[in-house]
Amino acid sequence: MIKIGFIGCGSISRTHVARLSLLEEGEAVVTGLCDVNRGNAEKLAKLVRRFRNISPENLKQKVFEKPEDMLDSLELDAVIVCTPHAFHYEHVMLALRRNLHVLVEKPMAVRLKDAIDMHNEAEKRGLVLAVGYQRHFQPEYLYARQVIGSGSLGDPHFILAWLSQDLRRAIGTRSWYLDPLLAGGGQLICSGTHLTDIVLWIVDSEPLRVKALMDKEGADVEMYISLSVLLANGALASISILGDSPEKSLKEEVKVWCSKGAVYIRDGRVWVQKKGDYLSEVPQELLPRKSPNPDVNFVRAIMGKEECMVPSSCGVNAAKLEEMAYEDAKPIMNNLRPAI
Repeated sequence: MIKIGFIGCGSISRTHVARLSLLEEGEAVVTGLCDVNRGNAEKLAKLVRRFRNISPENLKQKVFEKPEDMLDSLELDAVIVCTPHAFHYEHVMLALRRNLHVLVEKPMAVRLKDAIDMHNEAEKRGLVLAVGYQRHFQPEYLYARQVIGSGSLGDPHFILAWLSQDLRRAIGTRSWYLDPLLAGGGQLICSGTHLTDIVLWIVDSEPLRVKALMDKEGADVEMYISLSVLLANGALASISILGDSPEKSLKEEVKVWCSKGAVYIRDGRVWVQKKGDYLSEVPQELLPRKSPNPDVNFVRAIMGKEECMVPSSCGVNAAKLEEMAYEDAKPIMNNLRPAI
């Protein structure tokens, strides 16, 4: 049984608990909770207790305010890091250096160097370091990656991707999303990182060059982002990320044009079109389904039951594109991203 501790017990941690609840009895148990605000950890303990398959014991005596205290006091196998982005490096490295497996919320890190250090530390120790990019588990994106990787549509040449939401209304209790010192940036790294990751993942490539335009739209961080990207496989990508949409809910669309056809993904659906043929939707029953979510996959990867579907290399890849974008936009966006 995998013993898990939480570092950071804010709103997103509740999602992780719900995901863990899909595990079979005896696969994992939550044995410790840590948050600088003790009340957050105590509230999360009550939620964990609703799911008896992951909470066979009372957590009241296993709530901590300092990560070091929890890691030094409890016998753990793994931790889930849900703290603000600027603290990911510190908290992930604390756990890795104690030989604990880690699932870290996205983005993996706010600096490429930090992401690489985290990746290397996990590799050196033979530990699972996973990143919370849930789109890797969505059937439509799994299908797109598989059909592009099969070569049946030829080589990818152009990717068009956009994501929009009203970040100010969507953040809820995570008001730190608009604080550059805690978030490490704005919409690009908060929600846009899902899009940068999935674009790179479905075509299995990495960024070589990025041209970026950004607009803060009255905020302390960027709210609108327009990226033109050259990928290592020769494909071009046009990525638009909007943080001030009239709609609170997040919307996104990805289209990939290849030498022999194209694939389109939107609203949980996927269409394929070969050159000279009709556009056709792939039936839902034909879409691949693997592990249900990042947390279940994380536990089962530790146990050797599944391959980790969001390894730290994905986090490094996304961090590379995002850092290149911030660097390119710097000349026209003073103080866009603080030195953390």
